Amino acid sequence: MLPTLSIGSIALPTYPLLLLVALWGGLAVAAARARNLNLDGDHIYNAGLYGLIAGILGARIWFVLSHWENYRPDITQALSFSRSALSAGEGLLIAGLIVLIYLQRNKVPIGLFLDAAAPGLAIGIVIGNIGAFLGGEALGAPAAVPWAIEIFDVLRHPVQLYEAGATLIILVLLYVYRRWRPWPSFQFWLFLLCYSLSRLILEVFRARPQLIGDGFLAIQVLALGTIIVALAVMALKFTSSSVAIQQVEEL
Repeated sequence: MLPTLSIGSIALPTYPLLLLVALWGGLAVAAARARNLNLDGDHIYNAGLYGLIAGILGARIWFVLSHWENYRPDITQALSFSRSALSAGEGLLIAGLIVLIYLQRNKVPIGLFLDAAAPGLAIGIVIGNIGAFLGGEALGAPAAVPWAIEIFDVLRHPVQLYEAGATLIILVLLYVYRRWRPWPSFQFWLFLLCYSLSRLILEVFRARPQLIGDGFLAIQVLALGTIIVALAVMALKFTSSSVAIQQVEEL
């Protein structure tokens, strides 16, 4: 673990710092991929910036409204930001909505944008998980395996490195098959399918996974739903492509 990075007399928290690196690296990789797809890379940066701002503000506002009884006596407390005082899921939905509005208003092909975003999301997840490992965030469950890492005096699964490694493999897969795009947004759905599968498998190694219903792991339920949707979309797209090719051959 390396919770702080010392540069001279300055001590920087490693996890937030690497989150910024993950954001910058993800946008840079996605912008480069966009240019390879003949899409203006500025759309990646613009959509990413708008989505980030909207997502953070939306997550904070949603959290405040959801816990209004705690903030009503002193509304100024709502102005203080904390990573634990954000509604992450709702923030992501708001960010996605803002990005979609930006794409539509600027007439950006959504399929090309999603294909460009896929490797950027992957590299961002890799760097973010390395930051989580160094900063002692998103801890793994206690373990007795030979490669367990001692964190806070407990041997644990390095689940952050598991996820980083799995996503790195997905990134390599996207690079190897970067020229195979049977239909727009294919690589995005391929990334989503593979990443969701990795989360479905790896979530059991987390120390405090969120539970829903009768003890189901929330991320596993979400990952399973995403896998089903991704497979359905890919099957529909491949079927539509096959029908279109058949109709052209008949002409």
